[in-house]
Formats: sequence, structure tokens, C-alpha cells
Amino acid sequence: FIGLVKCGAWGCFDEFNRLEEAVLSAVSMQIQTIQAAIRGKAQCCELLGRQVNLDPNSGIFITMNPAGKGYGGRQKLPDNLKQLFRPVAMSRPDNELIAEVILFSEGFKEAKQIGRKLVAIFNLAKELLSPQQHYDWGLRALKTILKGSGSLLTARRSTGKATGAKVELQVVVQALRLNTLPKLTFEDSGRFDSLVRDVFPGVEMRAVEQPRLEKALRDACAESNLVLIESQIQKALELHEQLSQRTGVVVVGPSGSGKSTLWKLLRAALGKLGRVVREYTVNPKAMPRTQLLGHIDVDTREWTDGVLTFAARQMVKEPSDVSSWMVCDGDIDPEWIESLNSVLDDNRLLTMPSGERIQFGPNVNFLFESHDLSCASPATISRMGMIFLSHEDMDTKALVSTWLKKQQKM
Repeated sequence: FIGLVKCGAWGCFDEFNRLEEAVLSAVSMQIQTIQAAIRGKAQCCELLGRQVNLDPNSGIFITMNPAGKGYGGRQKLPDNLKQLFRPVAMSRPDNELIAEVILFSEGFKEAKQIGRKLVAIFNLAKELLSPQQHYDWGLRALKTILKGSGSLLTARRSTGKATGAKVELQVVVQALRLNTLPKLTFEDSGRFDSLVRDVFPGVEMRAVEQPRLEKALRDACAESNLVLIESQIQKALELHEQLSQRTGVVVVGPSGSGKSTLWKLLRAALGKLGRVVREYTVNPKAMPRTQLLGHIDVDTREWTDGVLTFAARQMVKEPSDVSSWMVCDGDIDPEWIESLNSVLDDNRLLTMPSGERIQFGPNVNFLFESHDLSCASPATISRMGMIFLSHEDMDTKALVSTWLKKQQKM
């Protein structure tokens, strides 16, 4: 606050109602002092017992998700704090217009028609598919598909292939299926493909081909004495694609469905292709929040790194050609995951309670393993890529065969 009023800056406090109620009340007193001084056109104001020069251009704004309504770890604002701010409710965005603009900027000529169809399929999927906690049909998911479509179209142009209206539709359908099918349940996958055929009639549905990585995955499977399951290879390819598009990816599925095997297999395959992957594994629920994310000593103001922040410093030091995965194996709880919101969105920025910031590059990923997302808020779900492993993907015979193979080796 002292910095803001001295230099006349505007401060925007995001996720403001995640502060504790006692802290919110203390903050409201400071804001009241600043606003009273600005209204009275005073030259200075008193903050923390100090007289501070006041620039009249200073402004304080807050943004927040509502308390309740599926958003955990948030408080209702005290009445004395509510009175200090004028509320502005955000309206629903015009997804069609946003899709059209992004597609035009990515080089699509039929952007208007494609944008309309994409928004239509999202609305239909929301209504017709089963209501799962980990499904997200919002703007972030749409934006990921639009950006993915742009990347596929650019790759096609760089190889000198033709890009007409039909090709544009093919590319969009490819990106749509690539980003949506991994998170769907077994029953919903078939329904979604039927929807795609109805909205994009006559468009050929092709998967993105990665022959080198697929061969490396099969070799890694053989080396690890694992039984080759085609659906697992497909999920590993989907995981690789999600990791390249999002900072955070969550692998959801029941125990024994192969969540850990999936990322270990992908890591081994990338190693075969000459890519170095450093991995840091932690169970976030095995320790208090302060031990995970670090804390400040109240008396000495000395900062102590937590397990996750210490690993974050190591990851940032790695060169850009080395991939770093932070694997969080355990329940996803709003109490700690909400602190990573700015890491998981486009900012890729970890802000610590000490005020220090760590900026991650595109070579850093956060990989979460969980049996369900019943406690995760919509803010978390919309930020992450999803890989869903269902009971139908589990093969008991394969588990027994793998165990027998390992026994023979011993």
C-alpha cells in the first residue's frame, strides 16, 4: 500500500477473498485511510504509524470469485470492506466473437463459420454429455482448442501443404478431438464423436500422428516388462500433447488404473528421443500448507522455503532444453491448489508470501495425480488439461502378465 500511494500506481488484488477474515478487516482499515486521504485531497496519509506522501492518482481494485458456489477456501467480504468498493459484475463473454477473432489472428479464412460451429459443439456437449466434475466447457477450454488449431495450421503451411476451407475444418476437428477426448469418460467419448460428425458433416476425423514418439513408447513399454495396451499408448500420446499446451495437467482415475505408469512411460520414451526430463515428486497432503508452500516467521520476518517452492527454484535454474515436471501425487484440495492459480494460467507466475516471484518458462509442467476432483473449484479445473483413466481402461490379465514377467526376470 505504501508503494502504491507513493508512486500513484493502481493496484489490483486478485483472489482477494482468499485472505483470512482477520487479515481482511485489518486491510479494510488501511484502504479506508487511503481513500479518505484521496477524497480530502490530502498531501500525505498515515500508514502503519508512518506519514507517507500521497499521489492522488493512486487506486485500489480487487477481483474475486464468489464465496461458496463450488469455490473453496474463500471468505465473504466483511460489510465495512464491501462499502469501500463499487461492485462490478462480469457478464457472460461473447464466445462466438472471441473464437472468430482468435481464428482470424491464427490465419484461418473461414473463421466466422468455424467459430460458430465450435461454440455450438461446446454448448451441445455441455447439455448432452454426462455432468462430470472435471468437465470444463468454458472459455479457457475453447481458447486452448483455438490456439492448438492455429499451431496445426502453421505446421501444415510450413511443410508446403495446401490449406483450403476443407483443410481448415479438418485441422479444427483434429485439435477439438485432441483436447477434448482425453478428459471424457468411456461412454461420453462415443457421444462426443457423434456430435462432431453432426456439427462438422463430411469432415474426416484423424488423430495427430507422432510416429517417432509412438515407437519410443512401445520400446519403453517392452524395456519395462509391461504388457502393451493400445489405449495406454494413446493416453501417453494425449498426455504429451496436453503437457505441450498447458502448464498444469491432471491425470484422474481410480487406484490401479495406471496413472503413475503413464507419466513414467512417457518420460522414458522422451529420454529415448534425446529429451532430458527432470522430475520432482511430492504428496501435497502429507504435510501442512506452510511446509509445502513456505512461510514467513512473524517475529523475524525471515522467509523459509517450502518443499514446493524449493523445487520451483531448482526447476527455474534448468536450461530451456531440459523439461521439468513437478508431480503432485495426492488429493487436490483448494487449500493449497488455489495458491498455484497464477502458475497454471497464462501468467506462469508463482507469487510467494514473501513478495518474491518465480517466473516459469514453457519447459516447466505441473502434473497432478488424483482419484477424483470432487474438491477442486471451477477456477482450478478450467486451468488444467485433463487425462481421464476409467475402469474400462483397466485390464486385470495385463497386470498379472506383467507381474509374472517380472518374477521370471528375478
